[in-house]
Amino acid sequence: MRGARGRERGAGEPHPSPRPPVPAQPCPHFPNCAGCALIGRPYGEQLQLKQQRVREVLTCFASLSALSVPPVIGSPRAFGYRNQAKLVVRHARRGLLLGIYRPHSHQVVDISQCPVHHPLINPVLARIRATLDRLEIPIYDERTRTGTLRYVIVRVSNWTKQAQIILVTRDRQLPQARQVVAQLRRIRGVTSIVQNINPDPGNVIFGTIFVPLTRETALIDRVGLLKLRTQAGAFLQANTPVACKLYDQALQWAAPTAADVAVDLYSGVGALSFYLAGSAKLVFGIEESPLAVVDAKANIRLNGFHNVRFHVGTVAGVLPELIERLERVDVLTLNPPRKGVDEEARAAIAACAPRRMVYISCNPGTLARDLDWFAAHGYHIARLQPFDLLPQTEHVECVAALERRQPA
Repeated sequence: MRGARGRERGAGEPHPSPRPPVPAQPCPHFPNCAGCALIGRPYGEQLQLKQQRVREVLTCFASLSALSVPPVIGSPRAFGYRNQAKLVVRHARRGLLLGIYRPHSHQVVDISQCPVHHPLINPVLARIRATLDRLEIPIYDERTRTGTLRYVIVRVSNWTKQAQIILVTRDRQLPQARQVVAQLRRIRGVTSIVQNINPDPGNVIFGTIFVPLTRETALIDRVGLLKLRTQAGAFLQANTPVACKLYDQALQWAAPTAADVAVDLYSGVGALSFYLAGSAKLVFGIEESPLAVVDAKANIRLNGFHNVRFHVGTVAGVLPELIERLERVDVLTLNPPRKGVDEEARAAIAACAPRRMVYISCNPGTLARDLDWFAAHGYHIARLQPFDLLPQTEHVECVAALERRQPA
């Protein structure tokens, strides 16, 4: 998990996906929405396609071509699993749209009744649409760069059944802000409303400034036995039940002991760090997002851990300094963004020479590239397991275990 850098299907990311066959699950947005490229296929077939995709990527590298790819571990729910919606707001002839971009365009397809959304999200979106219409809130026009409201994000806690609304605006001015907040606050389950200011053109959803519009600014959800507090803009896996399976697998392969020192890179709000902390002597998390580290430190107190420390900064900047203070690193875990691990970070990881590594990736292509690099720098790629966090989409998450071949 990580800070404000989630790389899942969102409002600001057009998808070049082919038109799927007619879905077995009714979808009111089919075939105009291309976000769920596999929605017309039986779920078992989807898992097979994702397994094959991972296998094909690995065979591009000689060091990985013999690595076994087991069946993809699926989701308990193929629909209704997604705990967040990130949607463009746009005026159209037929009314207000809350949706995503069509592939290769900036035309918006309304998906306010998306069947993969958590059941709490669509009713909240319906009330938001009605409120924006009733109060005639000016909607941002990207051609003229006029108007105010650009995106609406709804996040829900599967545990508390509470929701957070994030309104992304062009500037600090939110017309009729008091009325907007008062009416949105009346929506059942909504406990937190936050404004984000993003003046920059383009498809990046969040700007750097978050302004609380209610006293509460975060959600608390459970991942396994952990309670995780996340503020607006912090990253949390979109499918909580599968995230639990994924972290269980990562912990099993990391296998920390009571004498081990562990480092968790791209640690986000701390989920994997805390999984490790239940068995390890010490755990150090490194995360680039200050927002996520604030949440991670709050989660230390929330879960009662005393052997976890979090540091703000890049891997290449913080890890070498941390290694100078530690005698050794026994276990290292990493969960980078879609672009994978950059060259400086890979060099810093190799220099600290952990005995075991566990790499979690949301992009098989950059995962294979990085695994090939580590294979050339003294590590054996022992095993790999794919997971399906986002059914109906082409996304596949992987966990890989690495073992050092020779002493540092």
